[in-house]
Amino acid sequence: AYDPVKDEILIPQFFAFAILTYRGDSNGNVAPVRKIFGPSTQLKNPQALALDWIRGEVFVPQDDRVLVFSRDVNGDSAPLRILGDKDHPVDGGRLTVDPVHGFLIASAPEGLKIYRSTAQGTEPPVRIITHKDAKEVGLMTTHPETGMIFAGVRPGGRYAKEDYVGVWSVYDNGDVPARWAIGGPGGILSDMRGVALDAKNKSVIISDKTVNGVMTWYVPEVFDNITGRKR
Repeated sequence: AYDPVKDEILIPQFFAFAILTYRGDSNGNVAPVRKIFGPSTQLKNPQALALDWIRGEVFVPQDDRVLVFSRDVNGDSAPLRILGDKDHPVDGGRLTVDPVHGFLIASAPEGLKIYRSTAQGTEPPVRIITHKDAKEVGLMTTHPETGMIFAGVRPGGRYAKEDYVGVWSVYDNGDVPARWAIGGPGGILSDMRGVALDAKNKSVIISDKTVNGVMTWYVPEVFDNITGRKR
């Protein structure tokens, strides 16, 4: 994740059980400026994270839970709070944060679970998008200015050329199809590995393993949309 407030890059380190933070202008063999690691953190093979750059919090999915840390932590520190447990799983293998509207979005077998970003313990989601394609979601990011969720959808499995990036609102609820489908289905995408936004140029950037490339779609109608705001 990139932190636009502090100009820093945050990286989950799978083997070190750690979250590493580097300066945005780091180059070459440089040490991180901070590390979240140690037994008190409860981190174990972290593979993903999300950043609330307004509140200064880092969200890390761990099994059935989400661990939340201050971005300023350096060393062995317990989470600020923990969302979910084995009886109330978050299933947040992939997650993203909308810091403007104050929501945490997690992928789950039921669909997209939308929590308050300050939720903890067994607090339930405020909304769940249950559309069939929302149950096939992996990679995610948000455009906080419009409250839109950009989620990699894989309805046909790997290599089926049915992948696409679906766009939902943080205020969608229930059986709601994606408002837009970018790059498919039936297009070039078949094994997406990354989804990022270039909001300034109103574009979505998607990497795909099978294509072995990085592609950019210009979709101004998505970034100009305001229907994601609470009605």
